[in-house]
Amino acid sequence: MKKYIIHIYLLLLLAITTGLSAQTTVGSINASSNIDTVTYSGSSAQTIPANLFVSNTVNNLKINNTAGVTLGGTLNLTGTLYPTAGTMATGGYLTLISTSTGTARIDQAIGSITGNVTVQRYIPAKTARKFSFIGSPVSQTINSAWQQQIYITGAGTGGNACGSTTGHGVSSTDKFNSNGFDVTISNASSMFTYSATKVNGSRYVSIPNTISTSLSPGTGYCINIRGNRNSSGVTCANQLEIATPTAPEAVTLSATGTVSTGNVTVSLNNPSTHLYTLLANPYPSPISFTAFQTSNSNTYNKMWTFSPYGNGNYTTYSAGVIANGATGYDNTSGNYIASGQAFFVEANASGSVTFQESHKTAGIIPNTQYFGSSNNKLIRIGLKTASDNPLDEVVVRFNSSGTKAYNPNWDAASFNAASQVLTTLKDTFSLAIATLPDTLLVDTAQLGISSSSNGAFRLLFSDYQGIDSSVSITLKDNFLGINKDIRASQAYDFNITSDTASQGKNRFEIIFSNGGTLAVNSIQASARMVGKAAIITWNTVGEKGESHYAVEKSTDAKTFTQIGEIAAKNTLTDSYNFTDNNPFSTNYYRIKAISEVGTVTYSNITKLTPYALSLTPFTLYPNPLVGKILNVQLTNIPAGKYDISIYNALGQKVNEQSITHSGGTGSYGLTINNKLASGTYLVSIRDAASTALVYQGTLVVR
Repeated sequence: MKKYIIHIYLLLLLAITTGLSAQTTVGSINASSNIDTVTYSGSSAQTIPANLFVSNTVNNLKINNTAGVTLGGTLNLTGTLYPTAGTMATGGYLTLISTSTGTARIDQAIGSITGNVTVQRYIPAKTARKFSFIGSPVSQTINSAWQQQIYITGAGTGGNACGSTTGHGVSSTDKFNSNGFDVTISNASSMFTYSATKVNGSRYVSIPNTISTSLSPGTGYCINIRGNRNSSGVTCANQLEIATPTAPEAVTLSATGTVSTGNVTVSLNNPSTHLYTLLANPYPSPISFTAFQTSNSNTYNKMWTFSPYGNGNYTTYSAGVIANGATGYDNTSGNYIASGQAFFVEANASGSVTFQESHKTAGIIPNTQYFGSSNNKLIRIGLKTASDNPLDEVVVRFNSSGTKAYNPNWDAASFNAASQVLTTLKDTFSLAIATLPDTLLVDTAQLGISSSSNGAFRLLFSDYQGIDSSVSITLKDNFLGINKDIRASQAYDFNITSDTASQGKNRFEIIFSNGGTLAVNSIQASARMVGKAAIITWNTVGEKGESHYAVEKSTDAKTFTQIGEIAAKNTLTDSYNFTDNNPFSTNYYRIKAISEVGTVTYSNITKLTPYALSLTPFTLYPNPLVGKILNVQLTNIPAGKYDISIYNALGQKVNEQSITHSGGTGSYGLTINNKLASGTYLVSIRDAASTALVYQGTLVVR
């Protein structure tokens, strides 16, 4: 690393006393390279004259002079300022530069800094308008700070959108309204703080005005950054007056004031009112969340940040593990909070938190084993589109601190509220990170999934290599009644349909077992009406070591109640029947299998559809199947398209075909081109439109 050590030499004294410019006398110093550090040291006061450095820019600057150093002109810092000893008097000339490649920082302040500092925060371009969660290391009125670079809107009277004068709603030509906001047709708010109590039904409360409201270091703001108000290519009218504005350009926010040094104390929301508080990094330097939380034990060791880029979901960090991290972030880098970044914390006691200089980091990786437990026993589950675009992510981990019930020290809630959300569940809590015990013979992680639209999706499993290879990891699709070995195949494709049972808290679960494979490989359930009773039928494959089966019933495919149970026969394949003499108008049924060692496995969820009241089972023939032609006889069946799927003893789909039925009675021959090995198979028939299961039967192949 190149270093420039600057003392008060005669040449510099001559330049100052004769009035010659330092550049003329001393010559311009090029110290903008990322390996350059300029150090001012000594015991006599020094001045950094204007124009000393090329483009008035220096990468790293170290102040190590007990008598102090004063800026005599503009100085742009692109790297790190080290206030090691003495006072640096900025004279209002110092700017901390932020670009797409890096943001300047101030290291731990052992010395002091006086005078204003301009702090920049680069905001990348977005593909569409989205809110950002940010903060400021200096205090300045919003009108004089960020509103100089972006449009900030809110309630007020007077003025005109994209006006030509700068009054506050006094004149019809003013661009600002009476509260200092940029005028729009609706004057909808674009900048919020986060409140413990709801205002008009929301905890996001608009700032009252931009004229007298100042940015407060340590306070997090939620703000719609529309893009650069000083853009040469995007007009004010485009940003404020039309329904389809141009996507936000990159913009660099700027605020000027006394920079935060020393301890910064910020109040927490009282957890008896609301658990979460939106804080912001108060320093112009990255900080370590681990160091911050260590000093503030009234917050749990977890935080939530929000990235408006990519899938636009919350990133969750908890005790060394990150879920839904932005590109480039992992379990280690997820510990850092950037200059200008806001984040949610969860309080466990009322009071305040204090940021300290010691929380600053230059990028050295901190110890992630804060609680002394290894974090490598985990599985990461990603929710993606069928084309592998990320939508959401959760993490299930195992360690000695894990519990079956919700533990605020090790479990972290999911804040995500996007169009598609994946959670892992404990008790009534929807989590982004769940921690389970690592000593149980069998454990289950329940997954919750929601989507605002139907479509094809994918679950992707990764990072499970730290889980002992003797532990089987099985995904159970309760809607389809399919078990999938995660170690054998890491992706699982599925559809969300109009059937409410195709999403929610009951469709998926992951079963971890130290005892090898599940006691039953597959359970396929179906239901039909016979007279006024509902007959629930289920077929099992690979049954061994089961205790009994519980029959569960629901009206919404979400909350199930047990209505009976039957002892297991423990044969390789078998069929069971249960009669429900009091069916509802709409019925959902599932079978819960309980093994002799406590393993719980669920069947698919079957819906008794309205037209099923008059149905008799479909007929398959010949059965046993000898050749390649399987006939399906339909009797008194409504017209429609039906999907016919064949599953082997491992629950793997080996054949699927569709038939289009014109209604009533008909017979259809299916050609099975891929030769099926001898054995017993399950055949499922679903209504293609609703995916409702209308028939389930056993097929023997010889």
